[in-house]
This record gives sequence, C-alpha cells and structure tokens, in this order.
Amino acid sequence: MMIRPIAWLTAILLVLGTTAAARAQRFQPFIDPGYFSPDFQYFAPAEVGDFGGADFANRGIYFDFDFMYLNVTRPDGEPSLFSPFEGDFTWTGTRYELGYMTDDDTGWQAVLMHMKIDVLQEVFQERLDRINNNDDQAGGAPDPILQDRNPRSLMLRNSLNNARFSSVELNKVWRRKPFHNGGILEPLIGFRAMTFRDQYIRDTYVRFEETVTGQPNPALPDVEGPYEEFRTNLAHFDNRMFGGQLGARFCNQRGHWLLSAEVRMFAVANVQVLENIDRVNQVRLTGLGGTIELQNNFETITYTNAMQFVWGGEVRAEAAYELTRDISLRFGLEFIDFGQGIGRGNTMQFNNQDVLMTGLTFGLTVNR
Repeated sequence: MMIRPIAWLTAILLVLGTTAAARAQRFQPFIDPGYFSPDFQYFAPAEVGDFGGADFANRGIYFDFDFMYLNVTRPDGEPSLFSPFEGDFTWTGTRYELGYMTDDDTGWQAVLMHMKIDVLQEVFQERLDRINNNDDQAGGAPDPILQDRNPRSLMLRNSLNNARFSSVELNKVWRRKPFHNGGILEPLIGFRAMTFRDQYIRDTYVRFEETVTGQPNPALPDVEGPYEEFRTNLAHFDNRMFGGQLGARFCNQRGHWLLSAEVRMFAVANVQVLENIDRVNQVRLTGLGGTIELQNNFETITYTNAMQFVWGGEVRAEAAYELTRDISLRFGLEFIDFGQGIGRGNTMQFNNQDVLMTGLTFGLTVNR
C-alpha cells in the first residue's frame, strides 16, 4: 500500500531539483501571436538527424491532439455490485495541448482532457399488462405497440462504472540545455482544475395489491397487481478539484522518431457534492385492456457536501514519427492516478476512493 505514495514522493523531489534553477529565469506572460513570424511551411520535408539536441528543439506555437483508449477502475463495494473486475475500457478519451516555446527556451502550455465511461447492467422487464386498448383500431387487430407513445416494457438499469472526467491545465515551461546524448529536459509548474463525476443508478420494479379503499399498498406484493411501481435511485457524486502541480518532460530525437516521457504530480483540494434523487412511478391498470386508471409520481432530492484532499499524478510515454518538418503522428502510453479522495457511489461513506486510468494514446502533433 505504501509503494505508490513513495514513488510519487520520489518523483516530486526529482522535479523540485530540476526546477530550482528554472525559477531564477525570467517569468514571461502570454505572448503576442505575431512574435514568431511563422512561415506556415508545415509540409516541408522532415529535418532528420541522428543525435537530437538544440538544433531539433522547435520554437514557436505547437499543437497536440490525442485519442485515448483508457481502462478506468470500478468503484469499490456495492456501487459496482461487488464486481470482481478491476476496470473497464473506453474509447471516449481525448486530449488537446496548445502552447509555445520562445528563443529564450521558455513558454506556456494549456492542456485539456476529457473522458467518459458508461458501463451498465440492464435487465428486461415486462409491464403488468402488455395489451393496450388505445392501440386497438375499431375492434380489429391492434397495431404494433408504439414504444414512444405508450411503452409496455422497461429496461432496469444497474450502474457498474459510470463516470465523467475532465481536466484543464495551465503550465509555465522551461527548456534546459541538451544533455551530452542530445536529450532535453523541460520542467514545468502550473495550475490544474479537474472534475470527476460519478453516476450511480439502481432501478427496481414491483407489483402489489391495493387497500380496501382502492389505494396502493406496497406492503402486499402480488404478481397480478393491479398496481405496479417503477423506482429509480439516482446519485451524482461530483468531485471538483483544483490545485497546483509540478512536472517535467524529457525528449530525444533519433532520425524521424521523437521519443518523449512526461511526469506530472498534483496535490489538489476536492470539493464534493453528492446529489441523491429518488423517483417513484406508481400505476394502476384496469383489466386486460391495460388502460391506465391511476398514476402517482414522486421525486425526492437531497444534497450532501464534504471536502477531501487528493494527491496523484500522470505519466505519459510517447513515440512520434515525423511525416514532414512540422507534422508527426504519435502513439504512446497514459497513466493517471488519483491516490485517494475521490467520491463514488450514493453515500458519503464512499468519498475517499482511489481511481486509476491507464491505456493507450494515438494522435498527431504540429511543430512539437
């Protein structure tokens, strides 16, 4: 259990050492877009060398875009139905990076990331009476049942891994002098804001009798009704995180290939908001006609708040192949770790979980 915290602490100390000298350099705010005077020759032939170094470190504005194929760990305990599976894959991840590097080997970068995972267990459930007189045309054979007008079946849902993740970064970047082997180190320090919204869904369906006065009586279950009840317990667990981060990127060029590795460590405050919604739909059907005689709808909403501290980090490793002077295709590995402090499920007792997102990336880069 102590391996991950020790590993992140070691990485933080290494980055602090590399940024000590960088802090003495001039702090430069956002720059005039016309500062670089680009030639827009994006499709010029690639400039290939064997040893990388300063001659191959690009200046000016750059842009990266990646698709991410990530595995996201499931919540602990009942919110994932005590699932033995560790996680689920999703193709929905995207990452954008826009920045610049000046001739003074300093610059800024903004990074936007988004991912969603939606894994549900669904069970088909027939309604109490699937015959509907409203679909019977003049005593003849009834037309096909129109699901959008009067649905006669239900799909009961149980969430297993349902979440949305977004991240926004603004970083100050420095470029150190090349090492003897041509590798270049780029330390960074910045601000990071993230949201992780977990959704919990539990649907139930029951049939029951009525009281002597004709009111619904859920205490007397009966498969023949005449009452049926559809209930949804829906919870949204919002984790709104903001704080600082340290990191570094190391890259080296070999021929057409640019190899790079990045690490970021963050420590953020997490403002948690848990919304619980309980919806109940009670229906009384009359006879074989399936006509709705009575319908009751109830909804209860409650909110709970909490605070947590989240530490974690991100590791990326990529290989980019230069197609032209400025355009490259790349693929790599992605690892995002929330070590603690993430709320998932429908109660505050689940508000200090860890989350791992790991997988593959592929995309393109311009002038990087």
